[in-house]
Amino acid sequence: MNKRLNSVMARVAAAGWLIAAMLSAETVTARAEAVVAPADGYGFSVGAPMTWMSRAEADGELDAAARTGASWLRVFIDWSRVEPMPGAYNWGYVDHWINGALARGIRVLGLIGYSPDWARAPGVYFTGPPTDPAVFASFVTTVVQRYGDRVANWEIWNEPNLPLFWGYLGDRAAGYTELLKAAYPAVKAVQPGSTVIAGGLSPAFAPDAPPTFVAEMYDRGAKGFFDAMAMHPYVFPHGLEADTLNGWSDVERVRQLMVANGDGDKKIWMTEMGAPTSAPTAEGVSQQEQAKQILDGLRRAAQTPYSGPAFIFSIRDSDTANQDNREDNFGALVTTDWQPKLAASALAR
Repeated sequence: MNKRLNSVMARVAAAGWLIAAMLSAETVTARAEAVVAPADGYGFSVGAPMTWMSRAEADGELDAAARTGASWLRVFIDWSRVEPMPGAYNWGYVDHWINGALARGIRVLGLIGYSPDWARAPGVYFTGPPTDPAVFASFVTTVVQRYGDRVANWEIWNEPNLPLFWGYLGDRAAGYTELLKAAYPAVKAVQPGSTVIAGGLSPAFAPDAPPTFVAEMYDRGAKGFFDAMAMHPYVFPHGLEADTLNGWSDVERVRQLMVANGDGDKKIWMTEMGAPTSAPTAEGVSQQEQAKQILDGLRRAAQTPYSGPAFIFSIRDSDTANQDNREDNFGALVTTDWQPKLAASALAR
């Protein structure tokens, strides 16, 4: 009874938010006609919350994304949750998100990353790499064998240039390149026509800046082990014009490195972009500015001839009430309790 009621409530809420957003007088100037998206389409990235939210909540977010006309969903396949013990798999949440996206006409980018305890060195944070890249490659093989009939695009790891997402270990570019070298042939052996995407690189300053990271990847022999690069050109809080995080300027620098290394035919996918509506003290922006930065990012991707699809992070706030944490407030479409945000009408179809 409770599960059924929760499911109904989530679907009612997900349906109601769009109507409310479209009636908002504050967003008259941010209509769907203003959306200029890259030729390869745009969609959403949800991140870690998709690994623990209820199915009713997942369906609500999928419905919300579908109503915007989104054509992509980035599904996080968390190795640490899917294979908590060697050979013991729990595919439940991954199945639900992938099948739910496809049922709504949304294509899937599979993001594979993060090591279970048994595959990491003792004491290494859960975002750290495995001690043996071949073990990761084995998991990648299993993933592609399971979903290869539904998913043809695979991103290897998330933001490995940041200490937080590489277990706070050093030599990140070198270590990531070794992981990529193991994962790429594993994917291709099962699915030769797939697209393997490297990076998912976050804005950062030296020594973790994306151009520095990519240059070292090439030095370590990454050429030939990826079909596209992924970057996260965030520009919050000051916006695209200021670009204080070097979000888009680093995209251009990485592109120059790719051309110089003979990879000018490969695209750069923008697998995260957006802005949090947290408090200004937590680098947040207003909902109006969030909508503007999202539209600006999509437009910039559309004007970039080498851009692949663009992904907005994310759909729904994790905890709107926690205004002191920007990570809880990246939802573009709805708050935690399913109230519409201004970007919802900007993206509505």
